[in-house]
Amino acid sequence: MNAIDVTIRRAVADDAAALLAISQAAFECHVVPIGRRPSVMDDDHAALIAAGQALAAVDADGSVCGYATFNLAQPEAWLRAVAVAPGRQGRGIGPALIAAVEERARAAGATHLALHTNAKMADNLVLYPRLGFDEVDRRNEDGFERIYFRKTLAPAMAMKAPVDALYGRRKGQGGGTVAADDPLLVDLSVPYSRKALFGTADALCVEVGFGGGEHFIDHARRAPESGLIGIEPFETGLARAMKAARDLPLTNVRFYQGDARRVLEWLPAGSAQRVDVLYPDPWHKQRHWKRRFISSDGLGRLARTVAPGGEVRFASDIDHYVRWTRAHVEAHPAFVLERDSADPWPHWPGTRYETKAFREGRTPRYLTLRRI
Repeated sequence: MNAIDVTIRRAVADDAAALLAISQAAFECHVVPIGRRPSVMDDDHAALIAAGQALAAVDADGSVCGYATFNLAQPEAWLRAVAVAPGRQGRGIGPALIAAVEERARAAGATHLALHTNAKMADNLVLYPRLGFDEVDRRNEDGFERIYFRKTLAPAMAMKAPVDALYGRRKGQGGGTVAADDPLLVDLSVPYSRKALFGTADALCVEVGFGGGEHFIDHARRAPESGLIGIEPFETGLARAMKAARDLPLTNVRFYQGDARRVLEWLPAGSAQRVDVLYPDPWHKQRHWKRRFISSDGLGRLARTVAPGGEVRFASDIDHYVRWTRAHVEAHPAFVLERDSADPWPHWPGTRYETKAFREGRTPRYLTLRRI
C-alpha cells in the first residue's frame, strides 16, 4: 500500500460539486454490471454536507479526491458511501476515510458501524471483510441485490493525561535503586539527539515496559548498530536491566523510568524505526480499559513517532487485549496489521511474562503493525 498523502476533513458547502463529480466517476463502472445506476449516484451531497454527514479527502494541492457520507445514529452508525477519484484509487484513501468515519462513530457513542453494498461490486466484497466487517444479511430491495455488513466498534479509549503519580517509584522484593542522575537515564529536558546518546548508531528502537529486561538486553546485544531506549515504570526491573547493561557492557542503551507517553512526545516525529510493546498491562476490568497503552490515543502517538515503513511489535497472552489491538489497528489509518502469529519473531529470547503465560496455559500472540 502506498503512503496516504491526503488530509481528511469535514466536507464544506464548496465541496458539493467535487463530491458529485467523484461519485459519478467512481460508480459509473458499476452501472452496466448492476443494470442501473447505483442509488448513491443520486445522493444530495449538498444536503449531506449541510447535515455534517460528509468527509472529504483532500490532496496537497487542495483538490478533493475522495469522500465518505454517513449517519452517526446510535447504537448503530451507518456508512452510506465511500468513493475515491479513479486516478487516486488503490492508495489506501478509501480505508482511511472509513477509519475516519469509525472514529467519529465511536465518539458519538455508536457501538457498531453498518453498511450495504451491491452484490455486483466484487471489490467491495473483498474490501469490507478485510477491514473487519462481517456479512449479516442479503436482500433484494428496490431492484438492487444488496449485501449488508456490520462491524463492532472497539470503544474509543482516551488515556489519562500523564501525571507523576501514575506509577510512582515502585519496587518489588529484592529490587535495587536507581539514582536520578544516572548517566544511563535519558533527560527529557534536553532535546533529543541520536548522536549525543548513541554516537554512530544508524537507527533508534524503543521498548515500552520492558519488565525484567530480558528482551531489551538481548535486542541491544544483537543490534549494536542501533540505539535503544527502554522504558519501565517499576524501579526493580529498571535497576536489573541497567545492571545487566553495565555488566555486558552495552554502550547502545538508555533508560527512562515513568510514563512512555512522555518519551514518545519528546522524540522527534518519525525518529523511531521500531517500538516494542511486549506483554503490556492488560487492565482486565472494563473501567480500566482506558489505561491500555494500545488505544486510539496510543496508536496516534506511535504513528507520530514511528518512521514511515517502521513497525510496532506487540505481544500479549490475553485474548481480549489481542482482539482489542486488532480492532484498533483496523480502525487506524496509519497502521496495517502485517503479522499476526502464535510464533514469535526470529531470535526471540522469551520473557518471564511469556514463561508465566505458558505455565498457566495461555498462548501468546505476536503482532507486527506496519507504519504506512
